Amino acid sequence: MELIASNLNGSKVAAITVSDGYDLGSELIEHPIHHGDSFDEQFRLFHTDGLILIDVHSEVVEQITACLSFNSHIVAMVFHLEGDVNIMTTGGNHDVSIRMHGDEHNVEVINSKMLKVAYEPGAPVNSFIVLLSRGFCLRVMPQEHDRHNKLLSAVNEGNQSRLSPEFAPLSQDMKRIIENVRNCSRKGSFHRLCLEIKIAELLMLQLEQQYSLHAEQIERPMLHNADMEKIEEAKRILEVHYIQPPTIKDLALTVGLNETKLKADFKRIYNSTIHAYTQRIRMQKAHQLLTQKNLLLKEIALQVGYQKPSNFTAAFKEFFGVHPGDIGSIKGTPEPAE
Repeated sequence: MELIASNLNGSKVAAITVSDGYDLGSELIEHPIHHGDSFDEQFRLFHTDGLILIDVHSEVVEQITACLSFNSHIVAMVFHLEGDVNIMTTGGNHDVSIRMHGDEHNVEVINSKMLKVAYEPGAPVNSFIVLLSRGFCLRVMPQEHDRHNKLLSAVNEGNQSRLSPEFAPLSQDMKRIIENVRNCSRKGSFHRLCLEIKIAELLMLQLEQQYSLHAEQIERPMLHNADMEKIEEAKRILEVHYIQPPTIKDLALTVGLNETKLKADFKRIYNSTIHAYTQRIRMQKAHQLLTQKNLLLKEIALQVGYQKPSNFTAAFKEFFGVHPGDIGSIKGTPEPAE
């Protein structure tokens, strides 16, 4: 696999080549991307034999396009949390172009000759894309987890395939693992081994979520369009009023559903309770403020609906698995979790 990253002018900002084989002893190399006027420690490539990780959690100041060329097929594990990213495959029988906006994931076996990932400038981007060779993927993929789709056979045979026809919502556990990878302090072979373990965990969560959704679709009838629109309206309300979210009762009255149906259908569509969805919005906003603003902890807490910084700290640590003080530069000392 060969990856070349370039800016809008066509100037190379990174160029790497990795073997398609799997070698536990191969070195894991980190490569910060130069864009704008400096190297960005939050726009990084990691690579070792059979693996390339494109990790972006940054304000993209100029368009960056990563072009991956390969002779055999690859497996792409895509986790997109925020921002606009275009993913394109070319050179195969089924060229694909996908525009991603955030909070979604999928796994795809790609047998085209080239994969392009374009990061749009002018807005924060939070994206975590793992590119695996066939050999590496088979090392971390559970061999018995292929009951409801052809993903495993596609990995073996090189057939174009996706885990899910549509991108699925990111779970809290997936986000926690991604954050743990980003904050990993291990070095050398221990860092490589840790990354491989975390990739296996992420793939397991993707497979489990898809099988769970598949089982639910078989057991439950389709929603009517009118009910679907009401659930989507409830989601929009939560996204606007996450600082002071409405009660379940008020939300149900607003969208015209009873409380039981609202909770059940929301969970069914978004694979999340209403409370958990609101919490996820709060924590994502808090994470953004921590990495992009120079604010006091109490100011961030208030902006996401917490009157007490200690309660915010506890919620943040429970959600991401790390203390907010470990995420970004904060003025003052973060309050300990109660």
